[in-house]
This record gives sequence, C-alpha cells and structure tokens, in this order.
Amino acid sequence: MGLTKDTSSPLNESGSPAAKDVRAALQRLIRSSTFTGSQRLQDFLAYVVEESLNGRADKIRAKTIAMDVYGGSMSEMARRENVVRVDAGRLRRKLAEYYAADGHGEKTVFELPKGGYAPRILRSGSETAHPHFSELDASARALARPAVRIVGITILGCCAIAFLVSSTKQDVPTDLSVDGLSRDERSAIFDASPMRLQAVNLAHTGRDLIFPALEPARLDAALTIFQGAIENDDSYFGGHAGAAQVAATIAVLTSDVDLAQDMLNYADTQANRAIELAPEAGWSQAAMAWVKFAKGNWLEAIEFAQRARRLAPHDVHVLEFVSLVLLYSGSFEQVVEISEDALSKIELERGYVFQNAMGSAKFHMKDYEGAVSAFESVAEKGGPVGPVTVAYLMASHQMLGNKAEAQTLSEQLSREWPDSRVDALFEELFVDSKYGKDLSYAMRQANWKPPS
Repeated sequence: MGLTKDTSSPLNESGSPAAKDVRAALQRLIRSSTFTGSQRLQDFLAYVVEESLNGRADKIRAKTIAMDVYGGSMSEMARRENVVRVDAGRLRRKLAEYYAADGHGEKTVFELPKGGYAPRILRSGSETAHPHFSELDASARALARPAVRIVGITILGCCAIAFLVSSTKQDVPTDLSVDGLSRDERSAIFDASPMRLQAVNLAHTGRDLIFPALEPARLDAALTIFQGAIENDDSYFGGHAGAAQVAATIAVLTSDVDLAQDMLNYADTQANRAIELAPEAGWSQAAMAWVKFAKGNWLEAIEFAQRARRLAPHDVHVLEFVSLVLLYSGSFEQVVEISEDALSKIELERGYVFQNAMGSAKFHMKDYEGAVSAFESVAEKGGPVGPVTVAYLMASHQMLGNKAEAQTLSEQLSREWPDSRVDALFEELFVDSKYGKDLSYAMRQANWKPPS
C-alpha cells in the first residue's frame, strides 16, 4: 500500500518513503545485531509501523499496543500500559543506537517522537529526517518545545500533589529536603535550566507517592511522575532512581510473571543509570539496593543498602528502602538501630516507612509492645497506613493476649482489604520464610481468615 498525501499522518511529510521500502527497512532493523534479543521492541515497532502504513496512526495509543502486542488479562491492562510507556523509551534509545551503528547508512529512518506512539518514517537526507540522532539530539528537540513540556509536566505534578492531599493529608517537613538543596541552590538550578528544576520537583513529589506500596494506584501514579522527571531532564539521577524503586516494587508485588520481569528489567536499567549519573548519592545506592533485593541478590542488596545509609544517614526516603532491605534479610537489630538513630537526630512532622519497618522488626524480635507502639506512632503522625500495618498490629496484640483488639483488627483487615494476602506476601519477601509464617500464624490465631 502506497503512502497517501493526507498531512495528518506522520508518514506523509516531505521525503516519506514508499511502503515497500518502509517494510524492507523494518525487516533490516529487526534482523540487526542492535535489536537481537529485543523481541518485544521488535514487535512494538512493527506494530506501530504497520498501523501507520494502514492509515491508523491517529488511533495508536498505549492501550491499543498493550492489548494488541502484549496481551494479558484485563485486570492487568493498566499496568501493561505502563510497560508500553517504559518500552517506548527503550525503543527510542535502541533506535538511536541502531542509526549510530548498524543502521548508519539506512535510507529509510524510523523515529518515535516523545509524547506519542505514532512513528515518523522518513527518507534519509530529507529536510526533516534525523538518521544519526542521539540521546543528546533527542533531548535538544524536546527542549525546543519548553512551553508545551512545562505545562504538561506541571499538570502532571499538580495531579500527583492533589492525589497526595486527597489520600493522605500528609506534608513533608520543610527541613527534610530530600535533595539537600537550599533556596539559593534551587534558584541557581532554575537560572541554569528550568527543566532541571522541574525534574527535581517532580522526582520529590514521586517519592511521597510510593507508600503504602500495596495501593496499585499510588505506584502507577508514582511511576508516571518519575517518568515525567526523566522526560524533563534525563541527566538528573533522581528520576531514574525513583523509577527504579517503583518498578522494582511493582515487580515484587504483582502476580503477573511477565509484568514482573518487564518491570524488573526496567528497574535494573534505571538503577544503573542513577548510579552512572550520581554514584555518590544515597538515593542512587538505595535504588540499586532495592532492585538487587527484588532480583533476589541478598548480599548485594545489603551492601548497597549499607552504603546508601552511610551516604545519606538523614534522608528519610533513603532510610525507608534501606530499612526494608534489612528487614526482609532478617537484620532486625539493625532496622531498630537505624530508626532509633534517625528519630533521635531528625525532627519528624509525620511518620515514615522506616518506622513501620522498626515495628515489624520488633514483632519478629518478640518485642510485641514495642511493635504496637511503633505502628501506632506512625499512624498517629499521619504516616503510611495499609494492610501491612493492620496485620502486624493484629498479630502483636494477639501475641500480647489482647484478644479483643486483635479480633477488631482482624475484622478491619477483612472488611477494608478483603483481597489482601499479607501473610503469603511476607512468606515470599523474607529471605527466611519462617518470619512470614510467624506473622501468618498470629493472624490466624486472631481469627483472620485469608480470602479464598
């Protein structure tokens, strides 16, 4: 099928090649060493190219790619759409790599413009073609449209903030700036690049969206925010570190094996990018620790976690992931020590997950009163509260002999999170499943019945 002259199609700009040449170029690309082993990216590009050749470029959406290329159950479709967005970024980088190497002399050029999924297909040498584009070139083209990008990302940030306010009513203490930047430093960043400052602001918004991690909507929103930060400034490490943490969390929690692997691969890429950009940042090291944990590399996870703590001993968000890695490795004394040290040196206006981790650690150390106190303190200060909190409180009260309180919490867990399987989750998360079984036993003693 030849190309039409309808200027609304990305295939109909001046210099567009014939359909037969497009398909031939696509096959050469797919068979190239650059795309070897990247079957899903091959399928992604083949799909959007064919849709465009058949006049359906304006109908290409993340949802259609998720349904037609990736498949999967409808219940996971929203997460699949996130995978599409992740793969779109990977495909752009692969295309840049291809045209810098295997496809250097190609006469037909494919691009996937940021902000959409309809490809641009151009003849090399035409006025609008970019056969040798690089990541730097792509960033330059994105920055050529600053007004559009700033408006779009600002709206995204506002939506995330609105989500935060409506769901948790929490505020981050102003003296706990997670990037350690003063007002003057922020002004300097703005003077140098408003896009960098926007990326910094978005990344920090995303950090507060991650927990409670058992709420899929929060994770999806957080990942979108971090991806927005990366789009604004790919050279800012925080967007990559945050995206790695969220993607690894999704990989750990989802029951979809394919999605878990997709998210884990993406998380690994983003964590390595964060380390490449800022190896001295505790956030980069904490992100890598969490990815190593998600991959089951316990010794490496602990090593990165300990380094992250040394680099950023007072960054509450770093301490959250450090504490979780140490908790699931069974290093309960260290978890308690980290939390107590932070509480003695940082004035917190709300609760954080590292305090919940301390509550969990105290439960497994059989300090049930300490566990109750830790979880209740976080809840009272507006910290993350979810099925994990209720489950540990229920189990702690049961072990203390407070059967009425345990029964009430058991009913709350069943009523408010009827599908939650905290027991099974923790048996998988701990390096020694015994600790998860201890929690599960106490929950069942409180008459909690897991959903069928």
